[in-house]
Amino acid sequence: MAVTMATANVAGFALRAQGLDQRLRSAEVAGVPAASLAEARRELAAERARRAGLVPYAVVSGAALADPFAGPEASADGAYRTALGAARQRAAAALARRDDAGGPNDGGEAGRVVLLAAAARPAAADALAHRWNAEAAVLEAARAQLSAAAGGLTGGLPADVVAGVANLSDAISRAERLGFGTASADAALVAADVYLARPYPDLVAGHRDVAARLRAESDRLGGRLDADATLARDAELLPQAGQYGAGDELKSRLDQARAGLAAAESAQDDGGLDAAVTAVQRLDADLRAATGGRLPTAGIACQAGAPAQLIVIHLATQQLVAYQDGCPMLRTPVTTGRAALPTFRGTFHIYYKAARYHMISPWPLGNPFYYPPTWVSNAMEFISNGTFIHSADWEPDDAYGPDSEYGPFASHGCVHVMDGPLQQLYDWAAIGATVVVTD
Repeated sequence: MAVTMATANVAGFALRAQGLDQRLRSAEVAGVPAASLAEARRELAAERARRAGLVPYAVVSGAALADPFAGPEASADGAYRTALGAARQRAAAALARRDDAGGPNDGGEAGRVVLLAAAARPAAADALAHRWNAEAAVLEAARAQLSAAAGGLTGGLPADVVAGVANLSDAISRAERLGFGTASADAALVAADVYLARPYPDLVAGHRDVAARLRAESDRLGGRLDADATLARDAELLPQAGQYGAGDELKSRLDQARAGLAAAESAQDDGGLDAAVTAVQRLDADLRAATGGRLPTAGIACQAGAPAQLIVIHLATQQLVAYQDGCPMLRTPVTTGRAALPTFRGTFHIYYKAARYHMISPWPLGNPFYYPPTWVSNAMEFISNGTFIHSADWEPDDAYGPDSEYGPFASHGCVHVMDGPLQQLYDWAAIGATVVVTD
């Protein structure tokens, strides 16, 4: 009986020990660090060393004996629980990072929470942590790229598109009150709304096109809305252009633009309205340029057989026209010589240039033509008697143009040009450029 009992106890001990070994290996496979299981393995080894003889390990004849596996099993259970808790914490941190990186349109949060709750092994929780950290890194990079392209984020969305939607919505409301068609702008707004509901990678991919479309539609609709105000402003600019000798042509364009805009608005003709707005915008640009001395060149014909660089100074209109390869590239008002000291007519060539030139009067002090030593800019000499095209800081802009050769700022034979057009002319004209002075 004693031998049978002892044999049974030894066999049972071996089976329990083998089962605990397998349990520890499974725990390690499940993701419990080997170091965390070392204590349980040490305790098991110690029990094996103590149980080399025939010693019972279970309850025998009603007497309770200590279970030799209680300690190792408790250590193994504690290591597993600790490892699982730590892995779940890592997964929870990765999930929080993933959800933050996903932005306002990410979705799927509930499903990820379910996956975390279902992770019963440390390795499973760590796999989720790895996956979510990797996804977060991709999303964070996309978010940073989007922010850089959009000038920042508003509520996690591209700031320029959010602002573009607001601007276009406002323009559509204003246009509808005026009876303008807004179908194209409406479609752009719908497309932008769909775009803004997408996740970050899609927002990055579509950003350029959506932002550009919003800008184009806002500019287009805004141009319609601003056209009337632009025409009113252009009417105020017209007198200055008229003083420079370009008033008639620009007034004709102003009248045509007004009529075209009114007709297109009345007919609610989108195509006609776009064309009318374009005409208004071009007129506005030309009038603004004209107030700075750059008159429109559209009505001036090209000259066949002209030299590559030709400057024609018209005394009758007090205008200068520069031609590149026979076609006009610059037209500006000038002031030429007074009646007693006229600018000579003829064909000449620029033979000297100086960014700054000190002019000294050839007439002595007391002579009615005397002038004090004066520095001028962008001087180009084209007649050997000292006749230049140059700046005249003492002459106000509104003094240039028709009949200025009879006014108080008439030159001693040189050609005065306003600073802006003169700088362009000076940079363009090479030594040898042809200069023609004619009526």
